[in-house]
Amino acid sequence: MTLSEHLVVVPARRAATRLPQKLLLAESGKPLLAHTLERCLLSEKADCVLAAVDCEELAEVARAVGAKAVLTDPNLPSGSDRVHAAVQAYGKSVQGIVNVQGDEPEMDPLAIDALFDSLDSGAEVVTLCAPLPSKSLLDDPAAVKVVRDLDGQALFFSRSPTPFQQNCPDSSDPMLHIGLYGYTPEALAQFSNWAPTPLELKEGLEQLRFLEHGKTIQVLKWGQAFPGIDTREDYDAFLLRFQHDAPST
Repeated sequence: MTLSEHLVVVPARRAATRLPQKLLLAESGKPLLAHTLERCLLSEKADCVLAAVDCEELAEVARAVGAKAVLTDPNLPSGSDRVHAAVQAYGKSVQGIVNVQGDEPEMDPLAIDALFDSLDSGAEVVTLCAPLPSKSLLDDPAAVKVVRDLDGQALFFSRSPTPFQQNCPDSSDPMLHIGLYGYTPEALAQFSNWAPTPLELKEGLEQLRFLEHGKTIQVLKWGQAFPGIDTREDYDAFLLRFQHDAPST
């Protein structure tokens, strides 16, 4: 009998709009992608960490740190589509899949384990949220907000301030979405078979494809968000934190 695996997939494209070739930046001593993959490899529940890359240079980065790599079509429309292609190429029986973005070098490996636990408990799609670290992020379109129902299911994701703020308890405040996802293989296959949906295209948020098709997304509350790398300023701030935390020799 073939055992099903917990698979972490890290979609990684060489191209990047705001910070060109950011996953190959190595001013810390190793490529940015390597930092993210090393965090993923610390997960206790992951059976395999697989980089879904679009060039051999990124594949070499993955193999150098002990992850696996698979080449995927550079023209795939979303990270989740790239994850699905990688799962198909992986060729083994998979029980649960966690998608970690390649630009998350400070991601908490315990978050991966929490997503796998949720999938093992019956969730089809699961992601994370955290308190907004600053009210100024309400108006920042780069900070994706999520509103949950009373059972912790996603009601909506948006780049705009949502919900409208009236006199309401803090528990009604919007949460910051953390872009890690867990899926069952069946849910991910459905996603890949659906065409991009109207709200997904309008907001530029692929997870809305699930909601527009009536698929439930469980949203787990996490203590704090992980600082991803989108801009040169983000990368410079990461370098400062990394150098501060690095052991002295």
